[in-house]
Amino acid sequence: MRGYEHANGIAMDLWEAVYHDVLLIALTDTFSTKAFWQDFTADPARARRWRGLRQDSGDPFVFAGEAKEVYERMGIDYREKMIIYSDALNEDKRLRSRSSATPSASTVRPRSPLPAPSTPRGPSFGIGTFLTNDFRSLSSGGKEKSKALNMVIKLASIDDKPCIKISDDLLKNTGDIATVYRVKDIFGLPK
Repeated sequence: MRGYEHANGIAMDLWEAVYHDVLLIALTDTFSTKAFWQDFTADPARARRWRGLRQDSGDPFVFAGEAKEVYERMGIDYREKMIIYSDALNEDKRLRSRSSATPSASTVRPRSPLPAPSTPRGPSFGIGTFLTNDFRSLSSGGKEKSKALNMVIKLASIDDKPCIKISDDLLKNTGDIATVYRVKDIFGLPK
């Protein structure tokens, strides 16, 4: 393992070495979006190659505005990129994200990943707890929707070294708390 400093950039480079020019959607909140932007803006050529970003914690409307600003600072046309929203989506949140996903709303205009990254299709949404739970309970005779299972699978350790995740939701950290605090210090994040 290579440490936490520049971990986002290292991860993107390793990912790209395996998947080349496909599946290049960056998850921004492994160590917080603040830490991600530092590595992302350090390599504008890589940012140009990557098709978009996946927003998985925090406020999607704030995130979209930040993404637009970041792309513009690097001289990248944000309209060529996509955002995939995937944080605890339900139908209401999806509809609000969709209706405000326009440049006039100070957001990146998200693109659908298919058929081509430059094809305007509107916002894209990742599967999740609420959007994939469309089952009806047998005990209600099929009249009531089943309770959504909030299942998240996260890495706990690699070679006996603890893995962590620092979400943009300040209280949603995962992993060894001492390591979380140490990494928050590295990135200048509040504890």
